[in-house]
Amino acid sequence: MRSLALALALALALAVCVAVALAALGGCSRDHEPSSADVPAHASPKLVVLISIDTLRADHLGLHGHTRFTSPVLDAFAAQGSVFEDASTPAPWTLPAHASMLTGHNPLGHGVVTPRTAFADDIPTLASMLAEVGFATAAVVNSTWLKQKTFGLTRDFDAFLAVDDADYGRRTPSTWVTDQAMDWVRELGDERLFLFMHYYDVHADYASLPAYETLFLTPYEGPADGTGWQLQTANFDERHIQYCTLSFDPAVCAFGSSEKPRVIDAKTRRVRFDADDVRHLEELYDAGIRQLDTELGRFFSFLDEVGLGDTALVIVTSDHGEEFMEHGRVEHFLTTYQEMLHVPLILRGPGIPVGQRVDKPVSLVDIVPTVLSLVGAPLPDGIDGLDLSPLLSGGDASAFLQRPLYGEAAGGEGHAPPLDSIYPVYRSVRLGSLKLIQNSMQGTSALYDLETDPREQRDVGSSQPEVAARLGALLTARFADFEARSRDPEAVELDPAERDRLRALGYLP
Repeated sequence: MRSLALALALALALAVCVAVALAALGGCSRDHEPSSADVPAHASPKLVVLISIDTLRADHLGLHGHTRFTSPVLDAFAAQGSVFEDASTPAPWTLPAHASMLTGHNPLGHGVVTPRTAFADDIPTLASMLAEVGFATAAVVNSTWLKQKTFGLTRDFDAFLAVDDADYGRRTPSTWVTDQAMDWVRELGDERLFLFMHYYDVHADYASLPAYETLFLTPYEGPADGTGWQLQTANFDERHIQYCTLSFDPAVCAFGSSEKPRVIDAKTRRVRFDADDVRHLEELYDAGIRQLDTELGRFFSFLDEVGLGDTALVIVTSDHGEEFMEHGRVEHFLTTYQEMLHVPLILRGPGIPVGQRVDKPVSLVDIVPTVLSLVGAPLPDGIDGLDLSPLLSGGDASAFLQRPLYGEAAGGEGHAPPLDSIYPVYRSVRLGSLKLIQNSMQGTSALYDLETDPREQRDVGSSQPEVAARLGALLTARFADFEARSRDPEAVELDPAERDRLRALGYLP
């Protein structure tokens, strides 16, 4: 059984390895091939746990080379399993990304593409598929997007708990998520259980306990405070502010709730973050990661205590990342750059090699077929996801290298007039290391080579016009019937409290 001491030792070893690698451009190998001793004997797990950490971008974790010590627990967890270094989400915000995570379909496949689109009744979920092979199912979540009765993504879980995310300024960790999950595991008995845990802690507002902020915050005097509303106002287009100043329309100018009214009017001023402000925002964000990392350690230690640390299949991932002015914006929702789409994906448990790091491009849609394969359940037809098992065993990777990875359902898809003429719709497609991003409203595109330019700063479309044309044709074909398909969505009826919460978080005007 893994002990806490071993976990800390592994974390320290990983941190030292990263430091040596940075100093000497060597050290930890990303292409580690596990020996037979590294690979645990495959037995169908009794417990399957999927942990989604909302808004966690991969490159802010130590296991992905981050220089701040944000994730000792997750680093140790990763060292005990396999890391997919190049995992992508197909959408840059919570609702469509989780729909893909829980179904194996890309957004245009499951149809959840705007804040007013519900989940269709005839699409099976991972919970329903595992229930068919004898698993009990339970989910504990911290977001309006994941409520069972509103959008329907979690409708197939037998046991379910959601706590309203109205307190989006929460400073303490979401211990109730961990506590509820542990209670369900204690009640397991002889049953097999699929457990879905969703944490909203890293999402703005960026707030954590002083003990964690002290670890990360350096001296700063400036306007940045990490609140969601400040981040939203920084993203408002000047045309949006001007429209609301000249002709105030509550439908597009009023946010928040009756308790926390927030409006765009003549008094609204965009916060223009400089480099020092952005550094402070990232430090606040990193402090929140470290606080949640500690909370995850409590759950992992619990699995050890009840004898499931070695036998449970545990998957840790995120629905999307976060922007810190890499391309002129903060927070998330609208764009499809890598700071939004690159997410962590870590697996540990039966059938998972120890110490494996896979550098092939994979997607959140691959979680469903991989879990089904590892528990011995049949794989459904027609889903977009691929079983990751061949990558874990050193098998043929051609299907992953040849598959287009789409970034779609970005926030601009749901904008109504006049916002649809102000905010663009971003869409992207990637083959291997080459990625094309389209601004569909402006009719422009940019091609990036992620191998040589992972931060997407150099458009190489002019030097590789054939590649840009080929990827552009893929996007054109994919979205050829999008308008027709989106005219008749499953209607979503939000109650006033839910609408207030989503407006306060910036998802609805």
